[in-house]
Amino acid sequence: MILLQNIIDSNYHYQPSWVMLIIVLSVMILGYLFSAFHARFIVIIKAFFTIRFSEQLSREEHSLSHPASIFLSINFLVASSLFILQAISSKGVFSSSLDLSFLSFLIIIGFVFVLYLLKILSLKIVGFILNKQVIINEYIFIIFLINQVLGIGFIPIIIFIAYGKQSFINGFVYIGVMLFILAFIIRVGKGTIMVFSGREISVVYLILYLCTLEVFPLLLGWKLIEKLA
Repeated sequence: MILLQNIIDSNYHYQPSWVMLIIVLSVMILGYLFSAFHARFIVIIKAFFTIRFSEQLSREEHSLSHPASIFLSINFLVASSLFILQAISSKGVFSSSLDLSFLSFLIIIGFVFVLYLLKILSLKIVGFILNKQVIINEYIFIIFLINQVLGIGFIPIIIFIAYGKQSFINGFVYIGVMLFILAFIIRVGKGTIMVFSGREISVVYLILYLCTLEVFPLLLGWKLIEKLA
């Protein structure tokens, strides 16, 4: 009876071991890049905030194939997918029956990968049809750049959601959603600035792009979450 009286409710929650492995992978990627490609890593961060560094990187022929960019893109895919699963499996923010399983994580990571793959292919096709490959390639670079920095921002969020107090989970989920929204606004804003900077792309094409390749995927993703709930 004495032992039972000393038992108190835990403020924390159980996490599968694979969640720890995913978080460790993201942290290791970030630490490796900061150590092995420190200068490039800093330039990428600066490019997110300043147009000058962004234009400098976008003009490089192999900017997206650089090891730093590849690893940061992998980190975004992993970290964002884990956050999405944490968000839709949390009972406080979303009323979902989806469990925090590795299979669910693989499904979400596959969905995110296919979504961005289709987006990039669609942009390439549009650039070819309109003969605007240069500006389309710059916009694709912006997409990758914003996602790479966004992936870094998700690391502390997925850590706090996984191992923070139960009462803090909803707050960090909302912070993660706000990061997604902020990244969307920045991406569209930078793209709009490119369109109106003498690149001779019709406003009609800009509106069609926003509706088909930006807004529609968001609505599709939301509908998917509702079906999983």
